[in-house]
Amino acid sequence: MNAENIAGTAALVITLVYTCFGMPTQIYHNYVSKSTAGLSRFLMFMTFLTFTAWVTYASVKTPPDFYILSSNLIGAFFTAVILVQFFLYRGRGR
Repeated sequence: MNAENIAGTAALVITLVYTCFGMPTQIYHNYVSKSTAGLSRFLMFMTFLTFTAWVTYASVKTPPDFYILSSNLIGAFFTAVILVQFFLYRGRGR
């Protein structure tokens, strides 16, 4: 395994840990409380744009970059769920 693969694997694992454990926990908390109080809409929107930009970059790259694409696609999905929760729970707890 070369240095590029080691770095890619490390980045993938770190990103997956916080997106697959941290974000679903937040989504669940929002669901139970039916509120997004304490979360910044702007920050969530910018996070979604960041994940989406990385997904786009990794997709158009030749060859497509598996490490960037797989970790950021999951992050974009979870962030999109939180953005939908802002809409669903608007006016509650704010």
